[in-house]
Amino acid sequence: MSYVSLYRKYRPQTFEEVVGQDHITHTLSNALKRNMISHAYLFCGPRGTGKTSVAKILAKALNCEKGPTPIPCNKCNACLQINSGSFVDVFEIDAASNRGIDEIRNLREKIHFLPADGRVKVYIIDEVHMLTREAFNALLKTLEEPPPHVIFVLATTEPHKVLPTILSRCQRFDFKIIHTSDMVVRLLQVAKTEGINVEERALPLIARHAQGSLRDALGMMDQLSSFTGKEIKVDDVVSLLGMSHAELLFETVEILLKRDATAIFEFVERLVENGRDPRQFTKDLIEYVRALFIIKNANEANEIVNVTPEVFAKMGAQAACFQESGLMRFLDVLSVAHSQMRWDPDARLALEMTLMKLTRPEMDSSLEGLLCRVEELERIIVDRKSKTIKKETGNLKGGQVTDRIIMEEKTRTPKVTSNAKEKPEKLKHEEKKQGEKPRGDGTKPKSEKKKMEDGEVKSPSPSPSGNGSLINTDKVKRAWPVILNKVKEKKISTYALLLECKSAEVEESNLVLKFNRRAGFHKGEIEKSQNLEFVRKSLEEVLGFKAKIKCVLEEGGTPGPSIQKEEKKDDDEILDREKIVDLLQRDFDAEITEENSPGEH
Repeated sequence: MSYVSLYRKYRPQTFEEVVGQDHITHTLSNALKRNMISHAYLFCGPRGTGKTSVAKILAKALNCEKGPTPIPCNKCNACLQINSGSFVDVFEIDAASNRGIDEIRNLREKIHFLPADGRVKVYIIDEVHMLTREAFNALLKTLEEPPPHVIFVLATTEPHKVLPTILSRCQRFDFKIIHTSDMVVRLLQVAKTEGINVEERALPLIARHAQGSLRDALGMMDQLSSFTGKEIKVDDVVSLLGMSHAELLFETVEILLKRDATAIFEFVERLVENGRDPRQFTKDLIEYVRALFIIKNANEANEIVNVTPEVFAKMGAQAACFQESGLMRFLDVLSVAHSQMRWDPDARLALEMTLMKLTRPEMDSSLEGLLCRVEELERIIVDRKSKTIKKETGNLKGGQVTDRIIMEEKTRTPKVTSNAKEKPEKLKHEEKKQGEKPRGDGTKPKSEKKKMEDGEVKSPSPSPSGNGSLINTDKVKRAWPVILNKVKEKKISTYALLLECKSAEVEESNLVLKFNRRAGFHKGEIEKSQNLEFVRKSLEEVLGFKAKIKCVLEEGGTPGPSIQKEEKKDDDEILDREKIVDLLQRDFDAEITEENSPGEH
């Protein structure tokens, strides 16, 4: 047979021809120039990345007639024989089939003989991790101190299985997977040399399907050229390799976004009838969702996602419909399904159930599914709020409405219980009422009667702060639990200190906090300006009362009545009706559906 496969025919013959491993070829070239060749090398990396090819190039560079040289001539007898695999001083050993201690003993017996034709003997042991522990131990001493005319090159795809004692005696080089763009350039060069007409969009598909292995990519192009007769198009790649076209993946995600269960079963039916493999389709869908995640988060996603500008624009529109957590959930569910499909006898059913789980988050009992449902509820709440705000402010656009909702949630602070605009009116009205005197018959004026009916308790003297709030000790005691909760929201340590406060009284328009004689530390901490400010603001928010706060220690051995243990009374005795409604609307998002007159139940 005269035909040679493309990956064998176009195997790199010099360091410059190696694709995507510049960090290795540059180091070896400099070592050859400076005659700093090590006695043992370990080449690690995925399949098809050039480990064995670089080992052969190193052997040629050492045995070339012009060598040692970083650029072997590929014309001398040594170079030509190494290329053909017939050079007697270069030994390629497959450790998978020669993994026992007997083979290593045979190697140790022959290693001391001088080279027959070349300058040095080169032992290339491929898949070295397959050697047994006994074989590794037998090789250890020879590998540490080989004869001066011997060089070892060990190659493996699983370096973690190589004994640490072997690793420590080698110079290690890690081969990287080859980037898609580098593979596309190499495939295009080979296609032009072979006279293969390849559609431009087909090359990235071949490269991505090879998953970083240039050998696999060249093998695929070789197979496609045989299938199509030197004319390779995108549809041929999709058909032969079983890949899913971008339009098919786009349609799948659209169905998932619409959450159409009927369309899912119809889609899978059509997929199977067209001969698509559910496992391969799931794998392609994972890659597509990954690309959406990159577009959603990366600044220059077009440099990472290798698709045409038209497809990239459509993918960008789809990515905008997802939250980051939603895409991560898609990737998690699809990845688990793809790994399970390997052992599942009915891959079609597994694919249908996976797509249904993506469509219906309530079917997913994982934490990611729960998070998805919570985000859906948050979205519904935001939509309802936006509709409400749109009715109130019709001139705002959709984005402005959303921004307003977000700002309202972030800047939401406790409200003062009384309306600021109504305070001047209320102040004048109350001052006018204070000027009224009782009648001669001992009855109170009508204005004062109405105020008592509304539940407002009058203090002996008005507040000196100028806000006109009338307050007394009894009202402060009843409202104290609410005040404590307000302090707790601001700073929990201040709240803990206030728990030692035994009573709170209003004396000459000042709020006096009385502590037990043993609570001197707590009194001193509360008297600090920051803690006093928390108490003062909380008092103003609950009762609308601005006052100076004094802290004193109780006299005598018997502590006063604790305001934390005050007997509960009706809410209309703690706060007036207007403040209660305001608190409910603010803290619990309550709405007034029906308003009864005072006294009705």
